[in-house]
Amino acid sequence: MGMADTNSRGIAIGLMRQAMVFLEKAEDWDTAARLQHALDVALAARPLQPGEELDPQSAALIAAIPLSSD
Repeated sequence: MGMADTNSRGIAIGLMRQAMVFLEKAEDWDTAARLQHALDVALAARPLQPGEELDPQSAALIAAIPLSSD
């Protein structure tokens, strides 16, 4: 897995965690439970390595900034 893939995965996990915050605030428990399951499966398959972990707010900011034209 390349550096871009590693960074993308960390951002994706961070975004999922940020989405959990919003779902919990909205008391959307069914969707939050499914998203939590998806997070558990993703992290069980391959835990984030040092340097991949992003806090959810940083992941949201990074995802909002277009870094390339892909």
